[in-house]
Amino acid sequence: MIAFFRPARLGLLAIALALPAVTRADQQNFSTLLPFPDAGDSLETAIAGPFGGLPLPFLPPPNPNGNAPVFSTQPASQSVATGAALTLTVAAGGTPAPIYQWLKNGRFIRGANSATYTVAAAAVGDAGTYVVQAYNGAGFATSNPAAVSVAPSGLVTAGLQSQSIATGATAAFAVGATGAGLTYQWRFNGKPISGATAATYTLANAGPGASGSFDVLISNSSSVVADEVATLKVTTNARLSNLSCRAQVGTGNDILIAGFVIGGTGTKEILLRGVGPTLATQFSVTGALATPQLTLYDGRQHSLATNSGWGGTSALVAAFNAVGAFSLPAGSADAALLETLGAGGYSSVLTGANSSTGIALAEIYDADTGAPTANLVNVSARGYVGSGGSVLIAGFAITGPSSETVLIRGIGPGLRSTFGFPGAVAGTVVTLFDSNGNPITANAGWGNDPWITGTGAQVGAFPLDPGSLDSALLVTIPPGSYTVHVTGVSGGSGVGLVEVYEVR
Repeated sequence: MIAFFRPARLGLLAIALALPAVTRADQQNFSTLLPFPDAGDSLETAIAGPFGGLPLPFLPPPNPNGNAPVFSTQPASQSVATGAALTLTVAAGGTPAPIYQWLKNGRFIRGANSATYTVAAAAVGDAGTYVVQAYNGAGFATSNPAAVSVAPSGLVTAGLQSQSIATGATAAFAVGATGAGLTYQWRFNGKPISGATAATYTLANAGPGASGSFDVLISNSSSVVADEVATLKVTTNARLSNLSCRAQVGTGNDILIAGFVIGGTGTKEILLRGVGPTLATQFSVTGALATPQLTLYDGRQHSLATNSGWGGTSALVAAFNAVGAFSLPAGSADAALLETLGAGGYSSVLTGANSSTGIALAEIYDADTGAPTANLVNVSARGYVGSGGSVLIAGFAITGPSSETVLIRGIGPGLRSTFGFPGAVAGTVVTLFDSNGNPITANAGWGNDPWITGTGAQVGAFPLDPGSLDSALLVTIPPGSYTVHVTGVSGGSGVGLVEVYEVR
């Protein structure tokens, strides 16, 4: 019934009806600034081949009864003069004692398998970001990164400083150097940043994809004479808290399905609503679904709960008030469920009783308070994409002090090619609005954007076909409420899917 949902990650959607106001802020698509970082080598892939200078047969065997490595001493960032010794040292405990593998700029250093890594006479090429991974059969551990800069003594007067910022904040890097005719080239994870050729580099509205290694190559007329390195850590302190989707509810494949994924540990209190009659009485929606029926399914498509006519219970009234949802008349035929759920993927299916049809609103609310250990990491909704009042409209809310980066996708052709879904809309346009109804950005045809591809793989989204008319946006936006409209290209109609993924 919901074949388009991937078990690993799903999406949360929320319509902007009755959501609190938010001041609009600029958004940033990082594909215009930075290349998507290569995955590079990893310790896990190295197990299938040489582990640095240590062949596979000499790796410690799996040891589920041991204690995984924990670093007690982290490598220190440093700046060294050309020709001076470079020494990086760590200490890690664990049972049995771990072995080590050092990496520079994400790639293995062959033979660097001890707690200390030394270069007798540093050259400019030894600059970079170093980490060490430890393994003992019971598990892996990765150290904090250490930024190593290399320059002739006295050339660099002010080195780069590593930074830790919140998502949406600005990172500003600057280097000072003495000498005639010096030029600069900034890089991110070893790749040149187009146009970044001054002694300073500023990155505004940074998202988690900007976490990594920034360095600046300083050259004179003949060669690179210095490489100054710093690390940037971007931390998100925000979460998806609400999703809703308004669409025409039909029968068969044209029912309204909202999906969500809970990540993290522990359980989460989730409020689900299927609103029809109140759309007509409180919001003057013409053609509203008169008798909605709401059913919750787990990732194995097992029915967990169902409701038609929420009954005006005190527990549900309290939950409505707690999450800021608009009220429902006690005797209305609207549906609601309040459930405690563990990690995993779920689907909220909204139909009309006795095969009735009409416009309805499916809502998903994070009903936890405080700082929950489990969060909504992805929400999505599948419904009919038409024109006028039948546009597929999804809203979502971001809660927390920092901004958050989200991947938003409007899928039509991908439903047909990936899942064989009949009646999918032939092409989509996705438009993001702020809470005041102002358009922020839009996309029609995702255009094989490598940043969209890389981020989609990171969050577990199914891949889009190259050149397809599916649409996608990658934005970093502040806390508040937002609305996504999914329409058909050139007025086309059919079944569509809207997805919102949390990117960290």
